[in-house]
Amino acid sequence: MCGRYSLAAPADELVEAFDVPPLSFEYVPSYNISPGRVVAVVAQDRMGRRMGLLKWGFVPAWSGDPGRGFINARSESVTTKRSFRHAFAQRRCLVPADGFYEWKRPGDPADPDSRSRPGSPREPYWIHPVGGGLLAFAAIWEMWRGVGGDRRHGFAILTAVANGEVRSIHERMPVVVSATDHAAWLERSTPVSRLEELLRPASDETFECRRVDTRVNRTAEDDEGLVAPLDP
Repeated sequence: MCGRYSLAAPADELVEAFDVPPLSFEYVPSYNISPGRVVAVVAQDRMGRRMGLLKWGFVPAWSGDPGRGFINARSESVTTKRSFRHAFAQRRCLVPADGFYEWKRPGDPADPDSRSRPGSPREPYWIHPVGGGLLAFAAIWEMWRGVGGDRRHGFAILTAVANGEVRSIHERMPVVVSATDHAAWLERSTPVSRLEELLRPASDETFECRRVDTRVNRTAEDDEGLVAPLDP
């Protein structure tokens, strides 16, 4: 799954990378974005492609109770699962990021069960593009309406099996959409067969995995030091 990520790029870099108009909202860079936050995403409608704010937590339109919502959706079942299939068909978006976090349980490589034993501490890693730069996570969004007129616009990040670099830390990772495929992902007219081609893990050697301080475990912590490498 993907349960935490970072986006600290300047606003003008986002505008250029995602080919959107200047931002119409206050953009706050963050090194520790957690579920429930309202954050920047890119979507497309009759007004064209633009960047706006959605809550990280997807609530199906038919749900009676919004709760926390889904933060992830598996790419293998997103086209068929009741909670997600209509959003996948009509409401896709991109989530800008410059890295994401995963946690690894240390253990004996010769004893795979050692990593899942109770009490084993988890080590956080910041996973980011080799050489830096921005990522675009594939996502879907939905508007939920409550009986009292309440509304919630939320999204879920799509995940796939991990690639070579990430696999030693976690078995899943966000689906990353390359810049050349942004338009195909966002346009409603894109055939499902083409969309399914995009639901794949990033190629090996895309990422660097950096062990970072456990301060990132606390959602209130949010500064550049969170992504700094630990001293050897």
